[in-house]
Amino acid sequence: MFLRAAITVFLIIGVSACGSTPLPPGAERAASSLPQMTPIPKGSLALPDRAAFLQKDPRWGQQRLGNTSDSMASDGCLVTAAAMALANLGFATDPSDLNARLTSTQSFTPRGWLIWDGIRKVTEGRAQAIYHDKVSEEIIDSCMLDGQYPLVQFYLKNGRSHWAMIVKHDARGYHMRDPLRPSKSPLIFPRSSESFRAVRCIGLND
Repeated sequence: MFLRAAITVFLIIGVSACGSTPLPPGAERAASSLPQMTPIPKGSLALPDRAAFLQKDPRWGQQRLGNTSDSMASDGCLVTAAAMALANLGFATDPSDLNARLTSTQSFTPRGWLIWDGIRKVTEGRAQAIYHDKVSEEIIDSCMLDGQYPLVQFYLKNGRSHWAMIVKHDARGYHMRDPLRPSKSPLIFPRSSESFRAVRCIGLND
């Protein structure tokens, strides 16, 4: 089954997948499978890093994002990042599966923006996507301390907005799984949290 773990969503309309549109304001999991903070020296924070998906993967890259004419390859970064967060939390899913489930539950706006309550819908209330109306290092760290995966939005060099998932924060910066960039290990985002436009945190519903 899709649900191996648990999650619950907070708030409503989300944001554009990867586009240039501005932000609008199974089996039961075992206790041992719960995300836990990895003890790392010097105050660093880290979450389990088990899933790495790319939005351009040929298995789903040409699929339509929701009911739009956009493809997962071009605009599916947010769905891909959310799929990584859910997979890390123990859900049996991937970007193709999550896109299909969000589409079937009417969890996209006509423009392809994610409606955050869709995370609750597709996980039967076992997971949550928590909406924050501002961005700060304290919010990101607090999410990680609670076992939630921060999804952050920032601008690419071409001016388009983009989403990635943070799995670690240390003195070098934020270590992220980027849906556009294949890598064996998370990539380091050296800039401060002030460079992020938005943050949403996906975690298990207690």
